[in-house]
Amino acid sequence: MAPPNLHEVAIGYLLAHQAEHLSPERHLLVARCADHLQNYGVSTDTATVITLQAFGEIHARGNSAHVDLTKTTSYAVFVVDPVSKQGAFFSAADLVRIAREQAVQLAAHVATKH
Repeated sequence: MAPPNLHEVAIGYLLAHQAEHLSPERHLLVARCADHLQNYGVSTDTATVITLQAFGEIHARGNSAHVDLTKTTSYAVFVVDPVSKQGAFFSAADLVRIAREQAVQLAAHVATKH
C-alpha cells in the first residue's frame, strides 16, 4: 500500500477540526495537526511545515490574493492584492516583526483567558 499524501492528510485534518478552534487559537489546531502527521513517521519540523502549507492553502480558498513568486526572493516577498491589482512588498525583517507582534497578541489573548 502506498504511503498517504501527507499534504492531503493535513488538509483533511484541518478541515475536520477547524471548527474546534477560534481564530486566535489557530496555533492549537496547527499543533494538533502536526502531532497527527507525526503518526506517519515524519519529524516534528516536517509535520509542522506540511501543516502550515495546508493551512495556508485552506485560507487562500475564495481569495485571489497571492504571493508573486517571480518577484519574491529569500529577503523580499511581493503580495498581489486581487482588488486593486497592486503589489505589496514585505522584507523578511517586516515579516519577522509582524510574526512577533502576532505572538505578543496571542500571548495577551491566552493570558486574559485564564
